[in-house]
Amino acid sequence: MKAMKKHLIISAICLVVLLATFMGTNATKVPSFLLMLPFMLLFVLMASLLSTIFRLQGISALRSWRTGLVLAGVPIILLVLQSIGQLTVKDVLTIAVLLGVSYFYVSRSTASP
Repeated sequence: MKAMKKHLIISAICLVVLLATFMGTNATKVPSFLLMLPFMLLFVLMASLLSTIFRLQGISALRSWRTGLVLAGVPIILLVLQSIGQLTVKDVLTIAVLLGVSYFYVSRSTASP
């Protein structure tokens, strides 16, 4: 229960910083390294929320965290590719295959003996 509370606090902090970033910056006037901040915050936000959801479903802490990381990475990668104008159908299919392989690997690596 304590870990879930920590994940929710992390999610809330990421959401506040993300909203402040969106409202307080102009993308044409900030340094390029700050343009990566919203993507990183979204990734952490999604990973921690997914981990909390999986934890509530009764999945172990390590497995829920690893699964949350894999599943949070997919939409962020798609969002990054879309934002730079490089998202194609081939990219989506490739990422779907990578998601399947990654999920299989994570589910096998964290399986209890």
